[in-house]
Formats: sequence, C-alpha cells, structure tokens
Amino acid sequence: MVESKIKQLFLDDQTVYVLDVDGVLAKIEYGEYNHYCYDDELWAKMILENDYYAKVLPIKTMQNFLKDKDKKRVYVVTKVMNDEEFKQKITFLTKHYQIIPSHIKKVINDNDKLQAMIEIKKDYPNLEDKSLVMIDDTINVLNNIMDNSHFSTVHISSFLD
Repeated sequence: MVESKIKQLFLDDQTVYVLDVDGVLAKIEYGEYNHYCYDDELWAKMILENDYYAKVLPIKTMQNFLKDKDKKRVYVVTKVMNDEEFKQKITFLTKHYQIIPSHIKKVINDNDKLQAMIEIKKDYPNLEDKSLVMIDDTINVLNNIMDNSHFSTVHISSFLD
C-alpha cells in the first residue's frame, strides 16, 4: 500500500473540490430508525410534495473544512430525481455552505459525475488533474472516477476521526 497524500491536496490553495451532497454535505436521516425510508421512485414523488432539505442537517465537519476554502474553487455535483429536488439542494447548499449556485451541478446517474468533473476541469486548463478532487461517499462513484481519469478521489471517511 502507498502512503496517502490526500491531506497534501487539502493544504494546497490550487485544489479544486467537487463534493457530493447526500452523505457528504447533508446527513441522511430520513427513517425513524434507518437512514432512508423510500425507494427511488417514491422519493421522486415525495420530494415534489415536501421540502425535505429544509429539515436536513449539514455536517459540521464539512462546514468547518469548507469555511476557509475559496468558494470559487468549490463545486457540488449531485444526483437528483427532478428539478424540485435540485432547487431544494441549491437552497440547502447556499444556506449552510455558501456554495455559489452556478457551481452546483446536477446529474441523473452517478456515472455522470465523472463527465461533470471533466466539464469543471475545462475552467482550469492549467490545473493538474490530481488537484481536481471528488469527495463522495459512494465507492462506485469514486472507483469510476479513479479508473477513468487522473482526478483525485476522497471517500468521506477521510474526514472521520
């Protein structure tokens, strides 16, 4: 195993961050004794009738991590079921993390997160690929990025003590 240099990226002012929402910037606490209480089809319907993200709690560790970062170098790429969910997430992210609304990107499926990173990278043509960092909680997302690019990947567990 090689030594992780993830923390070095976090100290570099040139690093550009791309973060997921659910499980990274927002707690997933929807069920009474479980993390979730809907399947995707029902969630897509329920999000149209309820502002779930008005009640979602931000993650303090991530708020602290991002508070001193240059917000021009912070993006969010999130999977959404519909435009209403996207609107709720934008409100949540601007309120709790001061994310620039135009830096919040939506995707329909997790595999599209790599393409979103490729698009973000176009705004930083001189940035080394390794300095574009995806922070996510889904191993399949991270593996897809790792296997198909030279971007850096960070699992949310790197922030846990």
